[in-house]
Amino acid sequence: MTTPHRPPEPTLADRREGFLVGAVLGAALAAATAELSDPAAIRARVDADGLPIAATLPVGNRRAATALADALLEQLVSGGVDLRQLAQRWVTWWQDDGTATDPLLARALTHLRDFDAPISELPASGIAAIAAALPSALAGASPQAMVAGAFHVARLLDPGEEAALAAVAVVVAAARLLEGSRDFLPDVIAVLRANDAPDALLDAVRVIPRDPGTPPPAPRGLTPSPTETVTWLLWTVHHRPRGLDALSAMALAGGMAPEVGAALGALLGARDAITVWPAAWLAAGGEEATLRAVVARRLGG
Repeated sequence: MTTPHRPPEPTLADRREGFLVGAVLGAALAAATAELSDPAAIRARVDADGLPIAATLPVGNRRAATALADALLEQLVSGGVDLRQLAQRWVTWWQDDGTATDPLLARALTHLRDFDAPISELPASGIAAIAAALPSALAGASPQAMVAGAFHVARLLDPGEEAALAAVAVVVAAARLLEGSRDFLPDVIAVLRANDAPDALLDAVRVIPRDPGTPPPAPRGLTPSPTETVTWLLWTVHHRPRGLDALSAMALAGGMAPEVGAALGALLGARDAITVWPAAWLAAGGEEATLRAVVARRLGG
């Protein structure tokens, strides 16, 4: 009797590449149907293999969902993060490109440009901070430093505690997934409790393991709430075993922002590694996906 062949366990380098490239693919796939809700219109954006057609960009342009994270990633690769320089990189991108900048993010970047300081108040909390802080999961420092770093990066774009702690929750989940552990929820809950997270956020994360059959409401629109977004993201990664199907379902549902796609793609890529993404998707990711793959290999592991 022969023993079934099991594929080798992904390496840290494989997971890092899946994480970084997954954010690009997720953002592009969400963008393909972000402004659509009609099923017929969404189906028109699907190719012959049943996969969403990624929204293409002019060469050299980047969506906010990945451009914000790229600025942090570049600093991490160069050896350290300077928050003021990070903010300046964001402002430069916004002035030169600014693709898919939502209204809340535009207000935060305008304030950074005009006053060289983070905005102190926004009319609501958005999700740009979640996408911007994602690379914090790659930081080689202590878990405490990683959490603090993600929090401070997020606060540059959103003064609300909810947005910053939602970003921290996603970063902690990504870090555990990069380590090869799928049991990330206890760590997320512990970090939220230690940082006095709002009850609504903490309670929403606590109930994720209890009901695998009923997903929480999907975070639709350009600026869904951070709590709604992080709950849906973590539920999906915890309960949906096939990353390819989960990312396809997000795009085919329509109406989700590229930042949601970036976070979901990154988490699924960290969990399942680069091999989860089909070659056609990697090719559709274009220059940005290629550059992120190079960065992942430079990080080693």
